[in-house]
Amino acid sequence: MRVVVYARLSVTTEESVSISRQIEAATKYADARGWEVLGEPFVDDGVSASKNKPEDRPAWRALLASARAYEAVLIWKVDRLARRVLDFLHADEALQQRGAGLVAVEDPIDMTTPQGRAFATMLAVFAEMEAAATRARVAAARRHLIRGGRAVGGAVPYGWRNVPNPQGPGMVVAKDPDRIAYVEGMAQRTFDGHTLYSTMQWLEEVGAPAPSGDRWHYSTVERLLRHPLLAGLTTFNPGNTDSHRRGTEVLRGDDGLPLVNEALAVLPLPRWRALVRLLDGRGDTSPQARPRAMRSKTSGVLSGLVWCGEHPDPVRMHRGTTQGRPSYQCPQCFQTVSSYLEECVVEKFLWAKCEYVRWNKVEFVDEGAAAMLPEIEARLQELGELITQERDRDARLALLEQVDALQELQEQGRHADPEVRLVEYGEAVSFDEAWASADDDTERRAVLGDAIERVLVRRGRPGRGSREKTAERLTFEWRFPEQVGPVEDSL
Repeated sequence: MRVVVYARLSVTTEESVSISRQIEAATKYADARGWEVLGEPFVDDGVSASKNKPEDRPAWRALLASARAYEAVLIWKVDRLARRVLDFLHADEALQQRGAGLVAVEDPIDMTTPQGRAFATMLAVFAEMEAAATRARVAAARRHLIRGGRAVGGAVPYGWRNVPNPQGPGMVVAKDPDRIAYVEGMAQRTFDGHTLYSTMQWLEEVGAPAPSGDRWHYSTVERLLRHPLLAGLTTFNPGNTDSHRRGTEVLRGDDGLPLVNEALAVLPLPRWRALVRLLDGRGDTSPQARPRAMRSKTSGVLSGLVWCGEHPDPVRMHRGTTQGRPSYQCPQCFQTVSSYLEECVVEKFLWAKCEYVRWNKVEFVDEGAAAMLPEIEARLQELGELITQERDRDARLALLEQVDALQELQEQGRHADPEVRLVEYGEAVSFDEAWASADDDTERRAVLGDAIERVLVRRGRPGRGSREKTAERLTFEWRFPEQVGPVEDSL
């Protein structure tokens, strides 16, 4: 009988059977049975059978497409081909279509016979069970180390470092005394109303060593401020039970809520959540809010503030150009405004807000019985997505148990409403002082955004555009509307 040899290996360890040993065993088996081995072996080296179906592997695809007239494929063991029963049966079906069967050296099986095919299916079931048990053991060991504060590999965010575990073997994460102050400064500057770009410039000016390379990058500052470790949350990769990547999780207790290591935190958890909401809502993480050299020529200080008022629910207008001039256009009714828009908005802003203090106010949820309600709601949403993705029945039931426990905690927390208040951060600087000291359009946009909720634009009178006609089209919605107009007029 004419045969070809297939070998696969995920990762080379002392316990693993090397590619060369698999090939040698298959070749000796063929010689002992008087079979002819055709050509060079087909090898998938460094390819996981749990994460890659046979048809997704280069060597197996080449084997199926080969012009060699073979009648059987020699492998070392069933798990070299597949660790899922369905994958194994699909691979066997593909070989049958070529008129070939599968032969395993060590199991041993011979799928060129009906009895061999039945026995091979049973072995594939055990291979899948073994792979699942291995994943569970690895995940449990990893989670145990993380719960004990141990570092289990991966990059540590800027401002923290791995140090020897004072209570035993391994490494633990700790604050880096040489860098943590820069992280605290980044967070405080964000609360004070500084843009990410200006914070990047500040890091360069004070000589903060960059995480990598010779300089700081805009995206590096944003990623760091959003990292859960600022709140003392431990991140880890829970692993994938199938081909769907689950992303990064945070360590949670039995109730599904995140566990906080206060020794690692630079912000309380509610305040870090407020920081993330501030970044999300302010819009200075978008490309349009970056400095002029980093964005398109159509960008302006009014980005995100201009809305079309011709609809029951105002529609945000998009930036563009009209006859070479920066403009804003409604994507639904195509109303356009260009002439004198920025001048009119700035003039109105300075009249309405210049003498008032520019406080940066952030929502803050007080500690108390309802303090974890936002965390519970966020986790319930995550669990809903995980349940729809999870294929294993027992895993789904475990997730549903978490949902039940969290819903009970949620009901308890709702009986004691959280105290949500506005907390003021930053120095007492008036709006006109902040406007005068703004260095670029990004900082000016931040100042305007602290004063103006949005500017509604309506269609104007026909005729040539003028400053007066543009001003007539604008309606201002102010932040803190009780503080509008010259101070003496409001007394």
